Amino acid sequence: MLNTANGILQPTHIYNTPGTYVVTLHVVDGGAGTIDLTDTIVIVLPVPYNFGPDVFLCGDTGTYILNAPIVPNALYEWNDDTATLGPILAVKESGTYTVKINGCAVTDTIGVFFTRIPNLDLGRDHLMCQGEQITLNASSENATYQWLRNGTDLNFNQSQLPVTAPGGQYVVNINVMGCGLYSDTVNINFSSYAAPAFNLGPDTLLCPREIFTLSANVQGASSYTWGSKGLDINDAVNYNIGVDSFIRIRNEGRYWAFVTIAKVCEVVDTVIVRYRGNKQLNFNDTALCRGNSLVLDADFGTGIYKWESFPPQREDQNNTNQSTYYIYNPGFYTVTAQVGHCIFRDSLNVYFNDTLKLALPRDTSLCRGEAFVIRPVVENTSEITWQDGTKAATYTATQTGLYSIVAENGCGRDTAQMNITFDPCPCALLLPNAFTPNGDGLNDNFRPLHACDMEDYSMTIFNSYGERIYFTKDPLQGWDGKRKGSLLNMGNYVWYVSYTKTSTKQSIKKQGNILLLR
Repeated sequence: MLNTANGILQPTHIYNTPGTYVVTLHVVDGGAGTIDLTDTIVIVLPVPYNFGPDVFLCGDTGTYILNAPIVPNALYEWNDDTATLGPILAVKESGTYTVKINGCAVTDTIGVFFTRIPNLDLGRDHLMCQGEQITLNASSENATYQWLRNGTDLNFNQSQLPVTAPGGQYVVNINVMGCGLYSDTVNINFSSYAAPAFNLGPDTLLCPREIFTLSANVQGASSYTWGSKGLDINDAVNYNIGVDSFIRIRNEGRYWAFVTIAKVCEVVDTVIVRYRGNKQLNFNDTALCRGNSLVLDADFGTGIYKWESFPPQREDQNNTNQSTYYIYNPGFYTVTAQVGHCIFRDSLNVYFNDTLKLALPRDTSLCRGEAFVIRPVVENTSEITWQDGTKAATYTATQTGLYSIVAENGCGRDTAQMNITFDPCPCALLLPNAFTPNGDGLNDNFRPLHACDMEDYSMTIFNSYGERIYFTKDPLQGWDGKRKGSLLNMGNYVWYVSYTKTSTKQSIKKQGNILLLR
């Protein structure tokens, strides 16, 4: 493939034909040096396919089988949360489905919907007072609606029908996709007796396990009939849950009262009661980049919000009663939220610690055949990239060259580089007389300073009691001052080394002492 991005700062390429491509990106950066990134990509065409029309099934649960086109040796990936990899998917939840074949989605999707059997109930017949209004509710899943009054089509296709005088006989016909046709009838008539004002109050949000008293206070009341229905459209209606002027509520739902006035006609009102779950505010201590801001959101719904900051930040925010709060400076912040009958509190510390620090060791020279582990000093980020695109915490160098690293965090980026030279060294075995295995990356292992012109190498280390505590046949592998994973005490240890000089085939044996320091 030809070079299509020479000199472009943000290179892109458009593939017009399918196939397998080896892509190499050659990046020249004045600070980071030269980086080459290579990858293989496969471009395929989408498979033309038609699943057919959307499917509606009646019932809460079930199984519907979807079949994808058969492509020999292809990899299938459906867009659901199962591990299905083949061309057949057993659908058990409502949703829209498609499939990728060899990484490319087919040209069609299909909706599969499980429709619950409707619980259609328009309620009981009522004689309402003059000026009153009642809403008939026929809401069902995946349904269309037709309303009639006294046999005449109202040309109204919504699920809920507001009813006012003169009233009459109301019929709703619903077509539930996958389940069929359903119908219900109710008589709602109106009296000439004027309706008094009646209001159960606003919708209410309660705390967990709270018991709430709902009262139907209305002038001229002669009797009460309470009903309820859950918040799900398929919940059943509960009639006659109370006959007094009040009820005690322990569960969320819709609650209404039909109140008979002067034994003549009825007025009605409905209130929705919800319970706040056990969810709490959950702010965490946060670090910000200097010059940036943080938006806290304590939105639990309509309520009263009080913010406090130490040291004081902005009084105009503390007293706005808003659920959001903007932070520009470090400090300690607290919010108290009263939502419905519930009170929630939370706090957090905000601090600024965004200084990105990056450093590499000084330029280094070693003997050929050795390896140098580059350990960067990095603070306030774990996002680092070496010159070859790898992201490990350290990098092992074995060849002469310029080694570079890029570090980034949310506040910026920095680069560092070092030169490492591998030179030919005298081919004599040299071992240090002391080492400090303290994990600082300097002199942590005891081994030959440079391993060259040798074969059949072995090194054995003994303690002062003559016990063998370490053995290796690799001249590049050193002793870390441990025995079976446990740190040994400071002191003198004896080493024995044998090897054959490659150039002369001379067998050489040496011994000496090593001082272990901490």
